[in-house]
Amino acid sequence: MPAAVGIVLAAGLSLPTGTIAAEVSDLVPGAEDFRMQVIHKAKDEADWPFVAESGVIACAKVLNKPSVYFVPDQTPEATRAFVLDTDLLGMSLVNIGMTNVLKPYGSLEALLKRITPFVTMGRRLCAQPPGTSLTGSEL
Repeated sequence: MPAAVGIVLAAGLSLPTGTIAAEVSDLVPGAEDFRMQVIHKAKDEADWPFVAESGVIACAKVLNKPSVYFVPDQTPEATRAFVLDTDLLGMSLVNIGMTNVLKPYGSLEALLKRITPFVTMGRRLCAQPPGTSLTGSEL
């Protein structure tokens, strides 16, 4: 725990001055800062990237930048959210140990093609007020 506090403090100290004036919830979000949207695989959707047929896309600002997550609707329940990003190296490092979330893919380009629409949707979701919960295809 002390290491985590040190990392957060170091991250805060390395931010530009304007960022430090941002709300604390935009630096380290709480549960009420997330925006969520339920998503489902369409009947004939070929590029659905997830193993689960449905789930929740969530977004919150972390260090004042939108961070997108996928929580699969599965049994047993997911123990944590899967981070989605177009930075595949960063995404793979954050998600180490999480298997059976993404369907197999032939190349990194194929993976990027599959997840980019969901990253884009999640970032648009972050433009909504904190606490927003959507159930349809509003975005």
